[in-house]
Amino acid sequence: MQSFTYVAPRQTFPEMSPARRRLVIAGLATACLLFLGGFVLTGYLWSLSRRFPVAPFAQPSRLYGSATPLAPGMALSADEMTAELAATGYREVGAPPGTGSDANAPLPRGTYRRTGDRVAVQLRRFPTPDGPAGGDTLEVSFKGDRIAAVQAAGKPVRAATLEPPLLASYYGRKKVEERRPVALDELPDPVVKAVLAAEDSGFWLHPGVSPTGIARALWKDAKGGEIEQGGSTITQQLVKNVYLSNRRTLSRKAKEAVIAMALELRFGKRAILEAYLNEIYLGQSGPANLIGLGAAARAWFGKDATELTLAEAATLAGMIHAPADTSPVAHPDKARERRDWVLKRMGELGWIKPEPMQQALAEPLAPQPQTVQARPLAPYFAGAAEAEAQERFGLQELGNKGYLLFSTLSWRDQRQAETAVAQGMAGLEKGWEKNRRHHKSLQAALISVDPRDGAVRAWVGGRSYSHSQFDRVSQARRQAGSAFKPVIYAAAFGGGVAMPATLFKDSPITVRMGTASWSPQNYDRTYHGWVTARTALEQSLNVPTVRLALQVGMSHVVELARSLGITGKLDPVPAAALGTFEVSPLEMAQVYSTFAAGGLKPPVHVLAAVLDLKGEPVGGDELPGSRRVMPPEAAYLVTNILQGVLDHGTAAGARGMGVTGPLAGKTGTTNDQRDSWFAGYSPDRATVVWVGYDDNSSTQLTGARGALPLWARFTAAVRPAAGFPDFPMPTGMVRVTVDPVTGQLATPYCPTQVTDLFPEWKAPTVPCERHSPGYNGDALADVTLSQPPIDPAATEEPGTTVTADGLEIVRPVGAAATTTPGGGSIVIRPTSRPRPDAPAGATGGPAGMEPSVGVVPVGSGPVGAKAAPTPPPPAEPTAEPEETPPGGRLVRSSSSVTLRSGRPPRSS
Repeated sequence: MQSFTYVAPRQTFPEMSPARRRLVIAGLATACLLFLGGFVLTGYLWSLSRRFPVAPFAQPSRLYGSATPLAPGMALSADEMTAELAATGYREVGAPPGTGSDANAPLPRGTYRRTGDRVAVQLRRFPTPDGPAGGDTLEVSFKGDRIAAVQAAGKPVRAATLEPPLLASYYGRKKVEERRPVALDELPDPVVKAVLAAEDSGFWLHPGVSPTGIARALWKDAKGGEIEQGGSTITQQLVKNVYLSNRRTLSRKAKEAVIAMALELRFGKRAILEAYLNEIYLGQSGPANLIGLGAAARAWFGKDATELTLAEAATLAGMIHAPADTSPVAHPDKARERRDWVLKRMGELGWIKPEPMQQALAEPLAPQPQTVQARPLAPYFAGAAEAEAQERFGLQELGNKGYLLFSTLSWRDQRQAETAVAQGMAGLEKGWEKNRRHHKSLQAALISVDPRDGAVRAWVGGRSYSHSQFDRVSQARRQAGSAFKPVIYAAAFGGGVAMPATLFKDSPITVRMGTASWSPQNYDRTYHGWVTARTALEQSLNVPTVRLALQVGMSHVVELARSLGITGKLDPVPAAALGTFEVSPLEMAQVYSTFAAGGLKPPVHVLAAVLDLKGEPVGGDELPGSRRVMPPEAAYLVTNILQGVLDHGTAAGARGMGVTGPLAGKTGTTNDQRDSWFAGYSPDRATVVWVGYDDNSSTQLTGARGALPLWARFTAAVRPAAGFPDFPMPTGMVRVTVDPVTGQLATPYCPTQVTDLFPEWKAPTVPCERHSPGYNGDALADVTLSQPPIDPAATEEPGTTVTADGLEIVRPVGAAATTTPGGGSIVIRPTSRPRPDAPAGATGGPAGMEPSVGVVPVGSGPVGAKAAPTPPPPAEPTAEPEETPPGGRLVRSSSSVTLRSGRPPRSS
């Protein structure tokens, strides 16, 4: 069988000539280069498109105050409401022409009208922690200084809110750019058309570049000999502002055209126009460059862009080509000329009818500029909010990040606080400090807190933020002085070491630790003999307070101070009992807020919520709940005494300054009167005021002279309509009349009687034994309360003896001497005596120190030797005698203390 083999036909290819080969290679290389170039260009344009500004547009972070609530019965006057509306950028308008005095005439958005005792306002849309709100019409009727009725959209409502005030804006560190983004769909049609008429009437027709515009610009530039005018479309202008520099070169124009066409393909006309309206530069206001139509509308006309009239829109549109030369404030003639050109151009294009055009041309320019300020309201508070945003919400940078920070600050309270500081300081410099002016002005700090939740309501860090940015509320650390004393009494009451009726000897005392010695004195350099703890705190006596602090134990005092919120250096030394350590007003506000809250420490804070640029909540550390740091009975006893400070103590002058209600407070003065403090509070408000010089110079001001008038002015101004509420008494409190010498229940035979409050676990139950018939114990002299001050010059140095327990207590000699031990010198030495157990419910007791028998009658134990059993007295003692015993004398009386001194009737 014959086999066949397939043989493919042989083809002969002609050899490529060298020239052709080079041409092919060049073509392939060109194709590769074009491909690579196209790939690189595509990637470049894609990367540019990722930087294209889209909603939500860049803007500064904003800090807002709390929205003012409106409800029938609320304490708010028409004057206060209109003042707040003006502060938040609302404009007052009258009735429109032809409507006469019709108060029901429609209101433009962002305006208000006041008619007698009624205020109507057309709210803008505004941000809240729960999303945008507002936009409706509110009508508020007033009766005196209270709201009578509230209507929204013509219907009665139980409550409404005003737009929260803008407190601060946080700009970038390198560029201060004011931005208020606008949405294209929300802008009135004439506003958009005015911009198009001024800059690019063919915007909707071209592909990003305008050949006719370029040709026209080149012709004019050629005639001028240099590049004087561009032919840029709105898209090209946007490209220049966002992606390129302002250098006017042909290469830049070429890049601009290519990028513009790419953006047109990628995003479309509406997105480009909206971005342009939010990126155009429209001049400068204050320290900020105005970027976008929204920022310019607020800065030049005090309006949102949605509220602009045709003439105002044309004015802003005319500024785009040369903002500095056509400013309506700096160059009103040029601004008006350019505005009229825009209006006529709109008429030529048929975008407005002749009648509205003529009306707009006839309008005066009438700018209403609102200069951009980084911190227009509560400037010191803005720094505290920024610090809390960083610590609590982890926001390391706020500048131009678009965060919305909603604070706890009340605009009304802040305004009253700033007024109180300004007027009060001016009065002090014309009065007590008139002849003691320094090269630095007298300064002050005020902080007011709601003790119920720890929200800061007012914050004044100094007299002028423009002159000094040092925040004296949080950054200044000054000696606390007598403002610290309530902490000592709280520690004593909580530990059962003393009660308000406990007696202390106000006489010379020397405390020695090793080779150092210290002899505290009262402010008036006198001594008052035996006084109760209540009197010692009301009159701010130093010596009895030191005795009490040593009994409690300074380590226990420091422990309580730390738990109350004092964070600075605080050593457990005797001098600390008189506030010789440094604190900030913010820390003092935390301390007194805890007293106001009945021993519950509220979380003092300034921010209520934070939203990001997209309106989503920013997660942060949750505020801790109020934590109990002292027994409610101890807090109430201190508060009850501090109410006496305002009624008849060192702060009694506040009553003549308009302060009413059952408030409590404490003055504070440091050595050489360098610091003046006052802290006052109610269950719903705790306010601390400090006054002094930044350089720690001495003053003529005590706490009552310096800080108290500022506090009183502020407190009277923010008084609720129903008045300040009283402090609720905790359960388990009783009012008992005792013999202060023995601490037992008073009988008709007791020469001295004190009526005061006790917790049930500490209230005495045994009638006084010492002053009962048949008592055979050691006789001690009767105590005389509220005796005249003792001249310290008449006293002699006490002797020195040491008791077996290592505690040295001796009798003084001279005018200060009595037959009762307890005056003289106390030496702190190591002791082996065990620390006594605290009573049930107490937080602690004496630490390493106890008075020897007969020194200070604490609790229900008798003074002196133990009394022998005696027959019952002829009359049944009562917890609170209704009248003075025969022969008695009323020494002092108040709502909580009655001191009676007299001899019982002779037995038959």
